[in-house]
Amino acid sequence: MSNSPSSGSGTKTKSSTTKKSVKNSDRESNLKKMEALLRHSTSGVHALFDNAAIAKVFSQVNDDKDFHDFSKMKIVQDCMTTLISKKSINEKLYYIHSLEAEKFEMLVRSYFHIVENTIKSTHEMTH
Repeated sequence: MSNSPSSGSGTKTKSSTTKKSVKNSDRESNLKKMEALLRHSTSGVHALFDNAAIAKVFSQVNDDKDFHDFSKMKIVQDCMTTLISKKSINEKLYYIHSLEAEKFEMLVRSYFHIVENTIKSTHEMTH
């Protein structure tokens, strides 16, 4: 008999492998889009945040120790992961604007921390 149970499970494996491949492809695509946004930000073009919001966040004094607080790092990681998973710029903007004020501020600070480190690492590599 060619329709043995094992041949049926092989189909499921192929199907789940294909789904994983598509998911990985989506993740890679989303990550590349996010990297492009970060590259633009290193040039001063901030598509995700308007200037007023950026100014408001950075006008408030904040202690850098927050970057080392595990619970806050987890929140930022979750926000960044969700942001990266959004396919379009409109979805990303909608997500960002739906965040609570504290999460929004942490996301903005973290995003620009990444931008700043990207600029520094690029600058260091050229010297």
